[in-house]
Amino acid sequence: MPSMLTRDELRCWAHHIRDNLIPALNDGIEVALSTAALDGVENFLIQMKGAYVDIEVLRYSRIHNALREIRAMASRWTPRIALTAHELLSLWSKKFGPVEDIRLNLWRHGGRLEGIVKMKDWNFDNVRRDSMKAAGMVDLPHWKPAWNLELGKAFSHPLQTGHNGFEVGNWWINIAAAFRDGIIRGTATGITADSKGAYAILMTDEEEIETGLENIIEYQASPLDPDGPKLVKNLQSRELVRVLRNWELTSKLAPKAGLRYDGLYRVSGYGVKLKIDTSGNDEWHYTFTLERYADQLGMEKAFCHPNAEEMDDWNEYERLDIEIRENLGSGFDGTSESESGLWTPNDSPTYSIMGHDTGTVFGTRQAGEGSTDTDSSTGDVYQLNIEHSSRSKSL
Repeated sequence: MPSMLTRDELRCWAHHIRDNLIPALNDGIEVALSTAALDGVENFLIQMKGAYVDIEVLRYSRIHNALREIRAMASRWTPRIALTAHELLSLWSKKFGPVEDIRLNLWRHGGRLEGIVKMKDWNFDNVRRDSMKAAGMVDLPHWKPAWNLELGKAFSHPLQTGHNGFEVGNWWINIAAAFRDGIIRGTATGITADSKGAYAILMTDEEEIETGLENIIEYQASPLDPDGPKLVKNLQSRELVRVLRNWELTSKLAPKAGLRYDGLYRVSGYGVKLKIDTSGNDEWHYTFTLERYADQLGMEKAFCHPNAEEMDDWNEYERLDIEIRENLGSGFDGTSESESGLWTPNDSPTYSIMGHDTGTVFGTRQAGEGSTDTDSSTGDVYQLNIEHSSRSKSL
């Protein structure tokens, strides 16, 4: 009789095996894998033999990755579990090809990159390099092509206080995806704010300074971030700010990939410090003392992310990013004079988004061809130009 396991049940089992059982084995916690736990895995794998599985079920559930991890540490499991996992993987490899070659569709509905495109190049005659640097869009002297929202994709408003519908531990594959979902504004790290104050902080590089005190950190705002003074207003208003950490943040609290929401913090103090640079480029920084709000989920919830499935997506994202760079070739060193464009997942029109003066890329709400869009909090106007480009690639 065929098994009635659904693909959501398979996904839950994959999560349980990869994020609960395997870490327990790696940590040597024998009590975590009781006889009942091992019997449960064994019975599940027996049911798997009768379950309907196609390549889309594997792609959705990631159960093949769970079984690959079991096979990789077969000696830590019971012989029957290890053998059944091997048999299922062999069966699927015969039907679909090597399971390790199954690619994920990050652009699918609900996928990590839904509504996200990759900027292919930028015409530096239209946007000043210094204004782009001030907007945090370019890592001088070499600009790396950025990800941004697809034109016309709606997103929630990030200029709201509190959690704004998000939970501690929510994880995104890149900054543009977090912008799409509305936890921050824009595709650069730093402070999300308006004239009333700040709502979110995305920390990266050396912006977090450990204090040695639990739940208290020091945030060193970039001197290029124009919203530093607006965060001072939160000291007066006592409004909490959302704090996110990027994987490039030099902190023991940073996620190992992507970016993660770590909860609400209160601004309890600030100052201005001179950062001495050995090259002579000394800079003044706003520094803020941030205290984590007590009445919310603890950091142990955040530390669960990225989980195994999220790391699958991250590895696919990095693989995809490399392929895009190889397909597009050179021209990303800030010197190319080719037309602007985006790398999109199909042959749809390619969009060039030029921010006036600031070089920011907030103008991504729905707009018609050749129209303009205005960011309501700043009044900045953005010209949205649609260009049909034969350089768009298909997945």
